[in-house]
Amino acid sequence: MTTHAMTRKAADLLSDDELLGSDEAFASDAATDSENVIREAFDAALDTAGLDPRARTNRIVQAGIEIEQEVEARYLRVGRSFTYGPVRRLFEEYAAEVRDHARILSRHLRDRKVRPSEVAASGRRRRPRAAEGAPILTPPALYRAFEEAFRAAEQAIVFHRRSMEQVDDRFLRKFMTVLSSDHSFHLDVLGHLLADVRDRPMHLTPGRKLAPIEVEWVAAMFEGVVPPWRRESEAATDQAGRWFINYM
Repeated sequence: MTTHAMTRKAADLLSDDELLGSDEAFASDAATDSENVIREAFDAALDTAGLDPRARTNRIVQAGIEIEQEVEARYLRVGRSFTYGPVRRLFEEYAAEVRDHARILSRHLRDRKVRPSEVAASGRRRRPRAAEGAPILTPPALYRAFEEAFRAAEQAIVFHRRSMEQVDDRFLRKFMTVLSSDHSFHLDVLGHLLADVRDRPMHLTPGRKLAPIEVEWVAAMFEGVVPPWRRESEAATDQAGRWFINYM
């Protein structure tokens, strides 16, 4: 399955197994650092044997904070490989949205008056950090970084879906649905972006950054223009709604 196909499936909110594949593949030697970080947080959060509902929820929220921070770091790593332009701005804006996810979860954890012995350190962080890794100086390195960001976001979707029924807080259940929806939207847009930039000529600036890549619909998004593939979907939805109104 291509990366682009995976992101389209994620955007359509298919099953967890279709997003991630088998647990054996998740734990393979080829797993990226982000996959390992998220897998560790995932396993720790769902190992709730003997915990009361409050402690279980606290552990899940803490893991959610760590997972959101990992997705943010992956987005920033890709975005900061470019000199400033619409593509870099897109990654930075999505990273900021994910950072807000972690902040809201962290605030909720503090509101629950969590004792230090129950969870790890708070998810608050003063300065956004990009994921560590070799400089992204070639197209293949960029595609690998894209793939790592996709996988981190996919795993975040699966985590929030699987966790939402295990928390003891109605607000958290609704918020985890919002988180899954946000990540799905990001995957949809970034999947189309990767399809558009793949195999385009790239060059480095004197500062050893990838030069901005001109993708017209990305720049147009910041002017409020709906991306072309979403216009088709919205037109179909609008047509269906118009038929119902006429029928009534």
